[in-house]
Amino acid sequence: MNKTKYPIRIVRGHILIRDERDTTLLIDTGSPLSFHCDGVISVGGESFEVPTTLMGVDSAYITDKVGETVDGLVGMDIIGEGGLLVDVPGGRVVFGCPTDGMTRVPSRLGMGYMSLEMEIRGRVASVIIDTGAPTSYVSESLTEGLPSVGTVEDFNPFVPGDVFETPLFEFPASFAGLSFTMRAGHLPQMMGSVLGLLGVDGVVGIELLLQRPLLIAEGGVWVDK
Repeated sequence: MNKTKYPIRIVRGHILIRDERDTTLLIDTGSPLSFHCDGVISVGGESFEVPTTLMGVDSAYITDKVGETVDGLVGMDIIGEGGLLVDVPGGRVVFGCPTDGMTRVPSRLGMGYMSLEMEIRGRVASVIIDTGAPTSYVSESLTEGLPSVGTVEDFNPFVPGDVFETPLFEFPASFAGLSFTMRAGHLPQMMGSVLGLLGVDGVVGIELLLQRPLLIAEGGVWVDK
């Protein structure tokens, strides 16, 4: 995959790009697989044949939830091919980005998901990095004793009715030497059980990506030195 930069737009907390074929793609490291309404995704100077749906989810579903036309979704199957720099502060993503000059943080790739370590309320937690998540989620044990600061509505195609509401919590967190105040909710019980099976404490999305650029490559997560 060639090193190729794409400007991004953030729509309802989702990262969108225009690819070589001038179609709109959602960048989603929380999905092990990709799909496109035309069956082809072209990024980084390469074309990938992909299904037109993923477990019943298609471009029409994503378009409805994001609020504007989305033709396809780029998941970890393509991202893992050549690496992806996600630079939300810089307004770009870069496919085929090398790891030269960067430092790998504690992280691992398993079952199609990329997880990394961060500190939450003084505890080391393993979380899935999900560029497709406008809201972050952690296990209830990590918010024990905290008051709710509000609620948020989110969607997931595998939750009955596909829309759910969760209380939000604020707490101190840090990642790769950078401290910040994190906001996160709780996933519905069924999805929370899946996280337990994956051996992680939560899912962190756009909120972490706003803090600093992350490179997902070579089976791990990398940051600038």
